[in-house]
Amino acid sequence: MNPPVQLDFTWLVLTLALALRLSILVAMLPLLSGSTVPPLWRVAIAVVIAGATAPAVAAQLPPGPLDLSWEALAAEGLRSLAVGALLAFTAGVPFAAVRFAGELIGVQIGFSMVNTIDPQGMGQVSVLANLYYLLAVMIFFAVDGHHTLIAVCAQSCALVPPLQPISLEAGSWLVVQEFAGFFELGLRLAAPVAVVLLLVSVAMGFVVKTVPQINILVVGFPITIAVGLATMGLSLVFFGQVLGSLFADLEGRFGAVLGALQG
Repeated sequence: MNPPVQLDFTWLVLTLALALRLSILVAMLPLLSGSTVPPLWRVAIAVVIAGATAPAVAAQLPPGPLDLSWEALAAEGLRSLAVGALLAFTAGVPFAAVRFAGELIGVQIGFSMVNTIDPQGMGQVSVLANLYYLLAVMIFFAVDGHHTLIAVCAQSCALVPPLQPISLEAGSWLVVQEFAGFFELGLRLAAPVAVVLLLVSVAMGFVVKTVPQINILVVGFPITIAVGLATMGLSLVFFGQVLGSLFADLEGRFGAVLGALQG
């Protein structure tokens, strides 16, 4: 007679908590967040990673029994969703800032009406915003950011253990500060092109006043586009350095959010 199968409820609770946290992170991860990836695949990825990392997370938890009542499990589900949402928002800020910078540059150059179809979001996006986003995705994977996300989500169960209260107010306030940094980062990335094009506009204004016979619309648009694209190409070095250092510091930023959640 075969012995009865015993289910480790601690492992199951950790797996579900990790899966809930990872599901939102996977939904925000580049190349997986769009409609091109079926939702079932994203759920499967989150569950597989959660099941693989749950034993290592269980070894880091403080000793003691877990409260496995239905009320505690329901509260843990909401907590895990909240933690995952805060981590996902923190991870998504750089990509949103990059698209914001691309939109600003597109308006300055004159590409605001030149849009392409985004197969992930199923909407229209600026050409330059899409270009900046793809460059940011390349840098993200180049600095091993996807592995950092998985490691941080696994560590979150040790820093913010399941079935334990969290300080959601402090963590939310830190994420609000991250949102403010979203605008700052977008302006920093768009600043080189914006400043140069401002100087070009001032110079063309002097030319119009000096030589009124010149059709500034015919002459100005090609100059603005050429100077804007040239400046954008030269500023890609700065773009790569800023995003590279930002993605390399993802673990520290996640640690600050998790530390705030600890209270």
